[in-house]
Amino acid sequence: MKKLLSILCMVLALAACGKKEENQNNVKLTVKIGASFPLSGNMASIGNAAQKALSAAIDEVNKNPDNKYFYQLIVENDQMDPRQINSVASKFIYQDQVNVMFSYFSIANRIMAPLAAQNQIINFSFGFGNDGLQSKYNFQNFLTVEAENQAVIKFFKAKKIKNVDLVYQNIGAADEFLNPLLVLLKQEGIAYNVHRFNKNERDFSILVSKIKNSSSQAVLVYAFEPEADILTKEFRQQSLSKIVAYNDGLPMTNDYDLYEGYYNIGSVLTPEQYKMLWGLKGQNAAYATYLYDSGKIIVDAYEHAPTTHKVPTADEISDYLHAHEVYSGVVNSYKLDAKGQFHSAGQTTIIKNGQLTVYGD
Repeated sequence: MKKLLSILCMVLALAACGKKEENQNNVKLTVKIGASFPLSGNMASIGNAAQKALSAAIDEVNKNPDNKYFYQLIVENDQMDPRQINSVASKFIYQDQVNVMFSYFSIANRIMAPLAAQNQIINFSFGFGNDGLQSKYNFQNFLTVEAENQAVIKFFKAKKIKNVDLVYQNIGAADEFLNPLLVLLKQEGIAYNVHRFNKNERDFSILVSKIKNSSSQAVLVYAFEPEADILTKEFRQQSLSKIVAYNDGLPMTNDYDLYEGYYNIGSVLTPEQYKMLWGLKGQNAAYATYLYDSGKIIVDAYEHAPTTHKVPTADEISDYLHAHEVYSGVVNSYKLDAKGQFHSAGQTTIIKNGQLTVYGD
């Protein structure tokens, strides 16, 4: 009897060991993605939409039992503050040891892109300007400055605008937009006046009075919150009757009613079915599609990149991404250039009945 019990125990022990080994073999290696968003402050609604869209993409791919890897999303709030962004980047690199970083807006790109290059970590950035493209490890998925300016010229020509006031805040990629735009305006024979203002400016009464009394037919604004809302309130206060368009800044506001009848030239709207899918119904879902698509793109790279390691290296991921130049997603189609910029078409929208709506020429 004792011998029988001993044999039975051995069988059970072997079975348990086999089960343990099987479980260990089924455990997927983890790919860590660190994403930095402004989840508080003036850009909280935009950051929240970005987080939800990226989280949805990662949750979806993790449900696929055939994937090689498990994807862990680590989200931090950078408050769109340079000091906080730098702190978050250091955490991602040295503490979390992420495989990929996602940096949002050009302010974050300027800090995280060089750190990604220095530490050989893949970085996906989302914002205007070329500061996010500093090495083979940096990629940028947003409307390019060139595409944005071409869309602006197309809009002006469609509206037969011959004279325009340009109001640009001294922040972000302002000069990267403005300098080439002035060249295009000269080529098209469109006259212009340039007005600049600084962050934290609050009194726009004199500036708007000057614009109101100028010979321009339209105003193009490049500004972030809260200055954009304050400036626009002054437009309304002084009953400005000119065409008003925003250099892709209009989606950032929480007060669409303030901008009724005004235009936005830039990024593609998030379709309603995706807003519902991502839990953003009735919320500002600006730019969220670019995060969702990029989440799917980076996962595809890790799942299919040829590798000699347990997890593909940053070099192997970069090589794979550049070898597959054409991508598709919710935004539509993308083409990746040699510098790491994803190119896609822009869109002109208008505020109607308190909602952003695609505008037809």
